[in-house]
Amino acid sequence: MSTSNSALNFDSSLPRTYSDSWREAYGQSEDSHRLSSYQAPSGEPVIFAYDSISLGGGQNVDTAEYPYGFWSNTQLGEKAQTIKVKGHVIGEKYIAERNKLVTAFQVATDDDNPGTLDLPLWGRFKVVVTNWNVDEERAKTGLSDISIELVRAGYSDTKRFEAVSSNLTALNVESAVADLKSAAVSSFAVAVEKSKDTATLASGFGKITKTLASIVGRVQGAISKLNDMTNKINAITSLIAQGVRAPKELAQAVVSAAFGIVAGIMEIKNAADETASYFMRDSDSDSDSSGSASNSSSSGSSGSGNSTSSSGSSGNGSSTSPSGSSTSSSRSSSSAGTSNIASEIVEEQFIKRNEKNVLMNFLTATNYELDDEAITEQQYNTKSAVENLYKVVAFGAVSQLLTKLDSTTQTYESQKGLWALFEKLEDSIDKEDSDIYAAVENCRIACAQTLLSYNYDMELTRHIKREMPLLTLALYLGCDADRIRSLNAVSDSFLIKGDVIYV
Repeated sequence: MSTSNSALNFDSSLPRTYSDSWREAYGQSEDSHRLSSYQAPSGEPVIFAYDSISLGGGQNVDTAEYPYGFWSNTQLGEKAQTIKVKGHVIGEKYIAERNKLVTAFQVATDDDNPGTLDLPLWGRFKVVVTNWNVDEERAKTGLSDISIELVRAGYSDTKRFEAVSSNLTALNVESAVADLKSAAVSSFAVAVEKSKDTATLASGFGKITKTLASIVGRVQGAISKLNDMTNKINAITSLIAQGVRAPKELAQAVVSAAFGIVAGIMEIKNAADETASYFMRDSDSDSDSSGSASNSSSSGSSGSGNSTSSSGSSGNGSSTSPSGSSTSSSRSSSSAGTSNIASEIVEEQFIKRNEKNVLMNFLTATNYELDDEAITEQQYNTKSAVENLYKVVAFGAVSQLLTKLDSTTQTYESQKGLWALFEKLEDSIDKEDSDIYAAVENCRIACAQTLLSYNYDMELTRHIKREMPLLTLALYLGCDADRIRSLNAVSDSFLIKGDVIYV
């Protein structure tokens, strides 16, 4: 049997035998018979006479028992194969062969450095030694009985990491999240389709809708963007109201709504960045227009001078009034423009918090649990699947947001705290489905690789006994004033006292 999934390629089938004929396998048609042997890692084969073998295996089954006298069985994969071999060494110089075997058994073995058990009728097994015994009896002079207990070498953590890493050579967070979306939908559909409770299904998705709506309620941005997010959430409600109970369709709606929130706040952020860059850049068109205005003003004044001299003093009084009105208008326009810029700056500060706010809301999915009471197997299965779907979707959303945070506003300590919550969310996910396991693993590794490429400053703390102005404190600590403001709650007075966090 070959056990494999999208992340691993592990073959648990029996080794290739020497021949289908037992006589040929023993080598009876050749000059010398084939003997059994054990070879330690980096050692030489040590021969012994084979008496018996016992190969054991099975399936890991999770049996859940429920009230009212029923149970369910979930297949969790294949058990590790165990091998028990009995044999002996015999002959005039059996002591030397016995000691060689004991020395070989003493060499440590693991999945990366397995031993090799060669049996004529079975072939060559890669094995890890767990127990061994050497028995001798006075009545059996010149013979030692050997018994060995082994486990077939498995897929080591090192190989598993290398396999996953090789898959991530060209894998970024976005493609890893895309795989997670697909796995979340298909896994949920398979888990619920055969054993679902429609009432629990509708109730569960209704509560997910409320959770997502509360997240959108904390987002600051343009009304059009907020409406787009809300419409995707309302699509779930619409499906439920229409009587749709297809697990795959409902799961796709949840995925669309959750990642619609992530896409929405990124669009709001990009729009805010474009607005800020517009007000901060030097515009050639502005200088050109001011230049042309200057020229027209110059030519106008020249013309008016001629007309004034010809018209006399009566023209001077009438020309003053328009000039005063123009000055007043420009002042009010300038004041309005300054007010607009100030309001946009305040709005931009709120927008910058969107990513962190939404990120923290999705991280709370670790403890996400529906309050519906599950009595029947169908209710329990449906409730568990809905809870796990939301956790998987939240994990994908966090993977995107965690790598989108402005690295200049994050420190090593703050990022370390977020990563701890991220891992806690991962641990809360039911990863029995191999596709979910692989997708979550890919997301975490891709996310880690992205974050490792950033340089985060180490947070430091200094206690300030007397109030100190912000700019003076920034100079004293050697830290930018804006960075101090972002790391601490600075009042409008700009006088700081107490513990100050800086980098």
